[in-house]
Amino acid sequence: MSYIDKNSNIVVSARLTDTGRNLLASGALTFNTFKLGDSEIDYSTLGASYDITLENIIRAKAKQPEIKTVLLPTSVTLPSNAALGLTSVTALELKTISQAPELGFFQIQTGVTTFDYTAHTTTDYVLQSDTVIPLSGLTGSTMYVPVRQSSTYGTNVYEPSFGDLMMVKMSNDTISTTQTNGIIEEDLPVPYLWYRVQGTSGTLAANNLSVEVDRDFAYFAGYAGGNECWASFYPSGNTFSSGGLYSAGTVWNQNTVWSYPMAGVNDGLGTYENFENYGGENYVGSKEYFGYTSEITNVCTDYRSIGILHYTNVQTCDNQSENTYGQNLYVDTTVPASPIVKVPTLMWHGRAFSGSGTADLIGETFSGTGVEKYVTLSGATTEVSYYDLVDSGGLNTVGRIFPNQQMITIDDQELVAALSYKSNRNWTLPTLGYGLLTATNGLLGQPQDLYVSYILESTSGYTTGLHAQNYTCVVLTEEECPDNAKKDVQITFPTAGLPYMSLSGDTGFQADSFKIIAQRVTSGEKPTSDGWRIMDFTSDITGHVTGTTINPLSLENTTFTITADKYSTSSAYILHDYINIPTTAETDLLQFGDENFFYGNMSSAGVTRKWRTKFNIVVPPTQFNTTNNPTWLNSGQNVHISEVGIYSVGGDLVAIGKMNLPIEKNNTTTVIIEIAFDL
Repeated sequence: MSYIDKNSNIVVSARLTDTGRNLLASGALTFNTFKLGDSEIDYSTLGASYDITLENIIRAKAKQPEIKTVLLPTSVTLPSNAALGLTSVTALELKTISQAPELGFFQIQTGVTTFDYTAHTTTDYVLQSDTVIPLSGLTGSTMYVPVRQSSTYGTNVYEPSFGDLMMVKMSNDTISTTQTNGIIEEDLPVPYLWYRVQGTSGTLAANNLSVEVDRDFAYFAGYAGGNECWASFYPSGNTFSSGGLYSAGTVWNQNTVWSYPMAGVNDGLGTYENFENYGGENYVGSKEYFGYTSEITNVCTDYRSIGILHYTNVQTCDNQSENTYGQNLYVDTTVPASPIVKVPTLMWHGRAFSGSGTADLIGETFSGTGVEKYVTLSGATTEVSYYDLVDSGGLNTVGRIFPNQQMITIDDQELVAALSYKSNRNWTLPTLGYGLLTATNGLLGQPQDLYVSYILESTSGYTTGLHAQNYTCVVLTEEECPDNAKKDVQITFPTAGLPYMSLSGDTGFQADSFKIIAQRVTSGEKPTSDGWRIMDFTSDITGHVTGTTINPLSLENTTFTITADKYSTSSAYILHDYINIPTTAETDLLQFGDENFFYGNMSSAGVTRKWRTKFNIVVPPTQFNTTNNPTWLNSGQNVHISEVGIYSVGGDLVAIGKMNLPIEKNNTTTVIIEIAFDL
């Protein structure tokens, strides 16, 4: 389109010239003077009565030549005198907010009283989703799992293979509610667990597939009923930036980076993989960038691991993150508006629960809140800004939203654990409280601290999940230990802190053993991975019969005392005794930090910013009333402005503006011209 549309009010079509863009690219662009032109005006051919504003004006072009004829600011006739200095240049920010599509593994569907999530089961998201695991087919060789065709099998004939991730929506021997394959029923909290395929025998096509997984699977001895688990297979490895299944950006990515080994992983002999081999070590620089490593000086607030949620895919002209989320994520906590992280399969202990102490819904959402904050460097504020990420109740801060980096971090150690493929649980655990009890032969004295965690063991049915990751840090002060008095440590559970722990089975999770893990250190020191001790406190639970399922209310009603004798006679805590973890020779086993995609949904708006350069040019009545246009002299017409040129300090034409309707100029009227173009 070469001419400017005239069917509107007077507007200026403006742009940088090629010369201007060249100077911009080299960092030398300046705006210094302007000229008014009438190069496309013929004043005389059609007579003095002709309406000059009817003439068509050629649109501004990048390869714009010098203005051919110019209006003169005084009565002189030399074009070299036609340039005047600019008096007003303004930079304006233009912000466009657009809602990005909700991306992830689930679609929400509204039920009668709850919101259920339907898992995407097309081959854009899964390798194979039409499979089930019959509980009656489990034999006790619990690393070998029978996988059978579901009722929907037939369209997708993919055969699960070595290295695939297997996500299992668990069932059990007592559950009575009918589970639906591919549906995350909000009112049916059950474990959703991840495994990595280590080998197969038989085939799914022949309906006799056996899958070897990386650790023990659940086993319900003697069960002969019809309950079954839904299983779905996903790709493992780097699936977002190497042309994998999710490289088109259909989901968000999750990478968990560790700076310390997991408690109980290192047995002192170098048998097991250390944190350098957890799978997320390539992101350790991001952990530091976001303020979680060198800036944390309090040993009791130690971010051993963080989860990083990001939107990364193979970059093509059509497939870029800015096409979806603009230049940064939109956060305005006064509205409020922010990205929303949705985890439909999470049993979040901080959410609302019923009066019975058992949560009746599964899933949690997290969003931004509060004021803009900044990462520090050596204690000083940087320009890396973020907002706190909180749960739906707004009471628990679990991470940070970095809008400008379009990334989200999860730093609550329990939430990181529940999102980990390896943790063997999708529920979070509360942090223990503590008190001090003076004792002659007490556990702690000056200068000693104690780190405390716990593990809820299951020796039948479901397998044991990872120990609690938010440690209780017992730090003694002079006031608490005057005259070097010795102290035992009393441990308590918060009231209603285990809403998903069930006594009768059915939903949630169960345990039949409670063990405290602890490590005594010199004050100010961090615990080491091989220094933890484990103590069985099951028999201390008020009203509990050893060998039966633990009532969570009984845990809450008991105070557990860690004495010097109890600690000194305890054994070393070895995590491998509870969860099969990789040795240095087992590099193909699923490991902490092997997360590569975020199994949830992300909802967010994006912000796109452009900068508009605006010139306000005031043309007084006494100026620019003549022109060197050869058709003007003796034409009987007033001069007309059809173009404005902006010039650099060096005299180059760097920007050009064209009027869709030529503006008549006379000696009684002030003309104000506003030119703007976007960078």
